[in-house]
Amino acid sequence: MKKMPLLFMSFLLVLGCASSYEAPIDDRSDQLVRERAVIIESGQSIESTARRTPASVTSSSGAGQDTVGSSETVVRAVTVGGGIRRVTERVVSETGSSAQDSTLAAQTHVVVRGDTLYSIAWNYDLDVRTLALINQLNPPYTIFPGQRLRVSADDVASSTLSQMPSIPASPAGEENISRAGNRPQSAIDARRTGSVNTRQVDGVTWQWPADGRLLATFTANGASRGLDIAGMRGDPVYAAADGDVVYAGQGIQGAGNLIILRHSARFLSAYMHNSLMLVQEGDRIRAGDKIAEFGTGPTGRDMLHFEVRVDGKPADPVQFLPAR
Repeated sequence: MKKMPLLFMSFLLVLGCASSYEAPIDDRSDQLVRERAVIIESGQSIESTARRTPASVTSSSGAGQDTVGSSETVVRAVTVGGGIRRVTERVVSETGSSAQDSTLAAQTHVVVRGDTLYSIAWNYDLDVRTLALINQLNPPYTIFPGQRLRVSADDVASSTLSQMPSIPASPAGEENISRAGNRPQSAIDARRTGSVNTRQVDGVTWQWPADGRLLATFTANGASRGLDIAGMRGDPVYAAADGDVVYAGQGIQGAGNLIILRHSARFLSAYMHNSLMLVQEGDRIRAGDKIAEFGTGPTGRDMLHFEVRVDGKPADPVQFLPAR
């Protein structure tokens, strides 16, 4: 009789060990995330997504980590071989990386056929020496279609530029063959004649590029980056100073047939909306040479748009041109 309680207790102990109950295990992850139990019936497959709105995924580069996107935990419960398998994944949102890609794209230029360092620098208000420096370009400064160039130069000091040599007149390699020293016969034959007022600024002697009246002047807010000069289609456009043709083409949007002259390491001038261009990249030009003919501006009026850049930045041409 005394053995009955002992046998009964042994039976209960064995019964307890056969139970499927498991003690809870502490979650040792970085963040404690409690999820609802996934209940599925045989043959079903479901997927649930739980977003961690305050969480983010950061780079593992140490101090000063940058957030690159939000994360979300995806819980999938699927039936496998009659049983249930629970798969948990962490997916990184592409929002952050896309924003980074957009910023990077805004700071780079993809070279297309016909680009030169000068046309690219002009388009982004950069000094051409800066463009070469930040992209670690060395002589002969060749660029090629599809190449990505940085166009953000916030960290380049002006003192560094002053120590750089001048960039050649036609620095785009085989796509733009330099003809430095060749002044076209058409410009020689069509030089401006008669008495011309001139003005010298920082070693460059300037004269007016056309004889028409002013339609618009330079504005500091960027609405007008130069002068609009009235004229008739076919009227002559003259070089405002001695220099090299560093660009002659249609590759800059809104400029039409554009000619850019380099007068020194710091000074450039541009002549836009020409109906005819009489010079090519690499030509050496003298002040007063006819380099183009008047065309039609974006408003439908015959005109010349004339700009001056100093160290890549737009400047008021009137401060360099002589009084009329």
